Amino acid sequence: MRRSSVILAALVLLLGARPAFGHYPVNLKTSHNTVAKSPILLDGTISFAVYADFAKANDKRSVRFALKGGQRLKAEYLILDRTPTSRLRSSSLPVITITSPSGKRIAMKINERTSFYEPYGKKNYFFLSRVSQSAEAGIYSITARAKMKSAVVIAIGQNETRGDFLEAGSDVGQCPVSIENEEMITNSRANQLVSMSELAAEVCAAANSWAYRVAARDGEDFMLTQDYSNTRVTVSIRSGTITKVDVG
Repeated sequence: MRRSSVILAALVLLLGARPAFGHYPVNLKTSHNTVAKSPILLDGTISFAVYADFAKANDKRSVRFALKGGQRLKAEYLILDRTPTSRLRSSSLPVITITSPSGKRIAMKINERTSFYEPYGKKNYFFLSRVSQSAEAGIYSITARAKMKSAVVIAIGQNETRGDFLEAGSDVGQCPVSIENEEMITNSRANQLVSMSELAAEVCAAANSWAYRVAARDGEDFMLTQDYSNTRVTVSIRSGTITKVDVG
């Protein structure tokens, strides 16, 4: 899990831009080209600025974030007033799609080009599209697909507070790369939850469609059903950190 340590003052793009708006930065890499490999924002109500830089047509970048039922889904699509992106017609700009936990797709249709000056970085931006609606409970994803060389920023959330996110990978503390229709959780994948915070482990489990339950917390053992499930993780927690994980 990675933690942003810089308090930001405004939205920014990649490549040397300064932070703005109190959004915390997440830079999408070329490896984040599928939802399964994308980083996961632990709380989608917290302000994050997600940067995507595309070298060519059909480049893709994805990010995921967790929301609870009754919370607000809020996302904004922006570009920097800088060539080549700012000179592109709307039809040539990246296509950005939000997918809800239930699979509903929301296209971030470009319906404005409202200028915005960010005084800290002394840069001009354009708002292109905004989405704000009641959220489903679960893991959302956003995928951006380029039509040509360009760069975008996606603002997610609205609460100005410290934000955490998980990287996907195969190391302990990273969220396992999602496997479609996973029939059995291996011990090695389950043990990647060790050292995560309780929230991070829950979000990671949800992102992988794993059932999740707590067996013990700070020395107190809980009564559990005796059934066994290949797609469930049972965790032990001490001081808010996962110390042990069993499959079943």
